[in-house]
Amino acid sequence: MGKILSYCGINCAECPAYLATQKNDAEEIKKVANEWSSDAMKFAPEELYCDGCINDGKLVSWAPKCDIRICCREKGLENCAYCIDYFCDKLKNTFDKSPSAKENLEEIRQNL
Repeated sequence: MGKILSYCGINCAECPAYLATQKNDAEEIKKVANEWSSDAMKFAPEELYCDGCINDGKLVSWAPKCDIRICCREKGLENCAYCIDYFCDKLKNTFDKSPSAKENLEEIRQNL
C-alpha cells in the first residue's frame, strides 16, 4: 500500500487504527485501543475506527474537532503542504509526535 496522507502529513497506510478499519477487524481495533491507552487517556475501540481524515467515512473520535483538518477543509487544501501559511503552530504538536508527517509534507513542498 502506498502513502495515504492525512491533512497533517501522517501516512494513514502506516496507522494501526486505519489498517484495522480497512480490514474490518474488531479484534485488531481492540488491540490498538489497548496499546494507545494510558492512565492519562483511555481509548474505547469504537473511537478508533478510521477511513482517514481526508475522507467523510469513519473517523477517529477526535478528527471532526481537529484544527488542522478543519483548516484544510475550509481552505480547500489536499493537505498542509499546499498552504501559504505552512508551517503554522497547528502542526507543531503533530511534528513533535510524528516526525515522518513533517518529512511527508516537506517532500510534497519540494515538488511544488
